[in-house]
Amino acid sequence: MTAPRSSLPGDPLEPLRSRHWLNEAQRKLVHLSFIVLPLDLLTEALPFPRGRGQWRLLLIALCLAAIAIDLLRIHEQRVKRFFREFLGELIREHEQFSLMGSTYLLIASLLAIEIFPREVAAAAIGFTVLGDAFAAMIGKAWGRRPFFNKTLEGAAGGLLACLAWAAFLTAFGHLPWPVALAGAVAASLIELLPIPLDDNLGMTLVAGYVMKLLLAS
Repeated sequence: MTAPRSSLPGDPLEPLRSRHWLNEAQRKLVHLSFIVLPLDLLTEALPFPRGRGQWRLLLIALCLAAIAIDLLRIHEQRVKRFFREFLGELIREHEQFSLMGSTYLLIASLLAIEIFPREVAAAAIGFTVLGDAFAAMIGKAWGRRPFFNKTLEGAAGGLLACLAWAAFLTAFGHLPWPVALAGAVAASLIELLPIPLDDNLGMTLVAGYVMKLLLAS
């Protein structure tokens, strides 16, 4: 009798069945949903928001709401209990007493829209959304070679995701390939290096500045 596929020795998909990885995947699916933001920045497919002014108002409102929820979660016992019961395994240990990654991503998006041209802001946010999510999921599943607190396998997965986003930006004429490529590499390096700054902020701002400087040169 043939053994079930999941029990075959060397099954490459076995890590994807662990509870630890499934929790990470659930968390990163929420993170990946933010890709709607840069896509709409580029295409303006939705009726709202349109233009920098409307994006500014929307993101300020979302940032304030997210920060308020985080403060309640940290300091109000009933709210903390609610989050622990329903989202406990999706909240990282360091987020128990700090802002969540989604809040940092909203703040990073607001800063990007304020600081950078529209295409650069969208590119930088996309690198953060895709690069961070794929680096985490691939690192959790197949990471074997540690590098600081990350893995080289995860970093490679994040870089490939960033390169795919750079190719998309170039194919549709949003950015020149050298600029998009530099942004992808910059975001991937920030994700990998042990910089004392949340990845969502660091990846977005550094990649954005690199691309902005190259476009201005």
